[in-house]
Amino acid sequence: MPDSALLDDRPAAARGARFPLEEADRCVLCGLCLPHCPTYRKTGDENESPRGRVSLMRALASGALPASERLASHLSLCLGCRACERVCPSGVRYGQLIEAGRALVGTQQPAAWLTRIGLDLSARPRLLEAIGAVLRFYQRSGLQRLVRASGMLRLLHVQRLELLLPTLPARLPGQAFHPAQGTRRGRVALFLGCVARALDADTLAAAIRLLTRLGFDVVVPQNQTCCGALQREAGQAEPAQLLAQQNRAAFRASGVDVVITIASGCGAVLADSGKHDDTSTERRVRILDIHQFLADVALPECLTLTPLPVTIAVQDPCSLRNGLRAEQAVYALLGRIPAVRLVSLAENHLCCGGAGAYPLRQPAMADLLRADKLAHLQQLQPALLATANLGCALHLRAGLRTQAMNIEVLHPLVLFERQLRERTA
Repeated sequence: MPDSALLDDRPAAARGARFPLEEADRCVLCGLCLPHCPTYRKTGDENESPRGRVSLMRALASGALPASERLASHLSLCLGCRACERVCPSGVRYGQLIEAGRALVGTQQPAAWLTRIGLDLSARPRLLEAIGAVLRFYQRSGLQRLVRASGMLRLLHVQRLELLLPTLPARLPGQAFHPAQGTRRGRVALFLGCVARALDADTLAAAIRLLTRLGFDVVVPQNQTCCGALQREAGQAEPAQLLAQQNRAAFRASGVDVVITIASGCGAVLADSGKHDDTSTERRVRILDIHQFLADVALPECLTLTPLPVTIAVQDPCSLRNGLRAEQAVYALLGRIPAVRLVSLAENHLCCGGAGAYPLRQPAMADLLRADKLAHLQQLQPALLATANLGCALHLRAGLRTQAMNIEVLHPLVLFERQLRERTA
């Protein structure tokens, strides 16, 4: 994009923010995005629609509007689900616009101290792993039950955060290399992320077991860090870019051609960051969601899948559906399990509200959107709910607990690996 297409001579931009005006100009305000925008559907407010927010961001970038709390709240209420991108006849890259708009706001309204602490923690995965160990003790010692009964969580205003906490799995093994079993097919790297190391180590461990059983060496790149999704969501463009650079360097140093992601939110951000990689095409590392990677991988002769005659509801994370455009890979993978009945959760094109830090940042809207999903699950009554993104899983699982609905929430990969057996003669 030429420099003339970027507003860099305005007061906000003078402090480091840049806004892609040329991209915003592609929006013709046709309104075809409105029925696909979750927040507009709930509020009926034009300011909570994609075209309304584009207009607000243009006014902010031009200096016609200040970064007031009211304007910032309209941008904050956006989920960043990018459902509007999928239906836009002009091909407007709304995800790029909302990130740039939030960065403009950030130049005039610094993030709250609690947000800054959270972002700093996400960029320190090793520290998050240590916090995970403390939380495991909190759960397994019985302390969690006592703290919940005491009312302390409500007094400290962390009740909602604690409710999102799943039963923490054992710590992920620390080795950097996991050799292939049987005939070696190739070598891949596994992206761990930040929060997933503590909260979703079971899925990471399942990915390692599955990939090695399928004949792939698995490398866990050293010095990898957070994907930067939370920083981008908070309008912290420069820290997000630094994280992306650190990850690219870690991936290249691992000596692989493919990096596998298990959380679609991370995968979408890493894939997008890779578009700005100035490395030569020959040396550029590909980022693939694990469901995409496994699509063409046949099981070795020694392995088979056992039947699973139950109904599984599949929730499409927005990052997988609208970011990676790879939601069908989940159905293809789970469809290989004999006797399984897969059902796409109703209104899968609409966000569940579990977008990054959204359940903490916008709890009322997050709960409204989740209520629709819970109603669909109540009607369907599946045995299992499969979702390929950690944020969605945490948000939906917490909602199911509050409604006393006994539906297990699992990553599709965990389901697939659970059914894998050694073939008997």
